[in-house]
Amino acid sequence: MNLRRLSGLAAVVAAAGLAAASVQAAEVCVDDNLPGRLADAPVRLCLEAKAGQPVHYRLWLAGEVRINGDESAARRGLAGDWFGHPLGLRCTGAGNVRRCDLTVDGEAAWSAELGLPR
Repeated sequence: MNLRRLSGLAAVVAAAGLAAASVQAAEVCVDDNLPGRLADAPVRLCLEAKAGQPVHYRLWLAGEVRINGDESAARRGLAGDWFGHPLGLRCTGAGNVRRCDLTVDGEAAWSAELGLPR
């Protein structure tokens, strides 16, 4: 067996591993319960960042994904539904912090600030 060829192959495999690692996603989430008339409904908001791609937003309500979209859509306002109740998620911010506000039936229901994942 040619050791030079093997070490070259090992270098290619290692480089491929680094390339795969560079496209992996980083995610940050916040878990909470909705206040007020929707008390005890668990809410989870996650931001996912992949190198060279826009940040992706995903909101779970009562254990199911209800809102899903990228950053430009989240800035304009994303819509979803929860058992016939219209949901809205709008996120703003600059730098590494995003503030996201959730509405249910057109009324403010919940908000959170998240730092972008690295």
